[in-house]
Amino acid sequence: MQAKQEFNQPIHAFRGFAILNIVVIHAFGFVFFLAESMENPAESALMVLNWINSILFHDATLYFTFISGILFSMILQERGYVQFFKSKLNYVFLPYLFFTALFTWRNWPFDGGAAVFFDGTVLQFVQVVGKNLLTGGAVFTLWYIPILLVLYVATPLFAKLLATKEAKWLNVAIILSPLIISRVWPAISWTNYAYFLGAYLLGMYTGANYRLVIETVRRHAVLFIATAIGASAVLVVLFIAEDPGWGVVRFTETAWYVQKIAISGLVLLWFERSITMVPRWLDVLGNYAFAIYFLHGYLLFEIYGLMVRAGLVLENAAVIIFWAIATYVGVIALSVLITVAAKTALRGKSRYFLGA
Repeated sequence: MQAKQEFNQPIHAFRGFAILNIVVIHAFGFVFFLAESMENPAESALMVLNWINSILFHDATLYFTFISGILFSMILQERGYVQFFKSKLNYVFLPYLFFTALFTWRNWPFDGGAAVFFDGTVLQFVQVVGKNLLTGGAVFTLWYIPILLVLYVATPLFAKLLATKEAKWLNVAIILSPLIISRVWPAISWTNYAYFLGAYLLGMYTGANYRLVIETVRRHAVLFIATAIGASAVLVVLFIAEDPGWGVVRFTETAWYVQKIAISGLVLLWFERSITMVPRWLDVLGNYAFAIYFLHGYLLFEIYGLMVRAGLVLENAAVIIFWAIATYVGVIALSVLITVAAKTALRGKSRYFLGA
């Protein structure tokens, strides 16, 4: 097991890469949704664009889960569980509570309707906030946070399991379990926790054996590239077959898990080889990743509302792509600006509200 580190430039860059991937599928998806509502929608182009967007970027939250596992074993475990849980309470749960309350107070329905303010009593508001904390239902992007919080709570158990030689077979089974247990959305299911646990445990193993894992990826880089491409090709076939499944398995989710793990290894290897100092723009995204995650879903609704009121016409592929990219860049820029402004106003307390 390697010596612990205080900071790792490639992993920090990977965090920035992860948030870029997470935001793109949502930003593009909003524009595609608006384009589909046009009087003369570009149906063929939209089908292709939606497929590309989904195949490349769906399940990018797996990157966040993988990173969380790496950072625990590489850095946070050495600091002790008291500090670990304190940091997660202060810098993950409290911002989640803040944004859940805020987005419960001003809520956008997911069907594209107008935003509404909560008009019930204080007690009713507290009840809805409590429900939304359990489900991540305040805005569509928050569904992942309750899963992550449960993984954090159970981390000591996972660490013990990973350190037990006799449990090696069980660790392997857990890491591979997302191949046969799929996440679902928007439903709340135990399968969501099992799906992300695989990536979290793999991240914990990677953080504890970082150099060994990077060397393994280096030696088998061609296999990792073939796996990522092959999984993407399988996804095309599964899309054509209209997303088949069996029991708790959606075969698309199986392919996405394989694809995202292969890409994770390749991106980390690439950053290990190419980055000695994270570029400033990527450093900002890495530092503000959680804040961007919390903000971007709500901001996309606001941008969508502006597009509707402006009477934007999206009836050909070039225009659709232009506005998709503009929305993507715009929502990231807005998230960063809001985070910078909040950090300036709140000074050292901004992480309790924004996670950054």
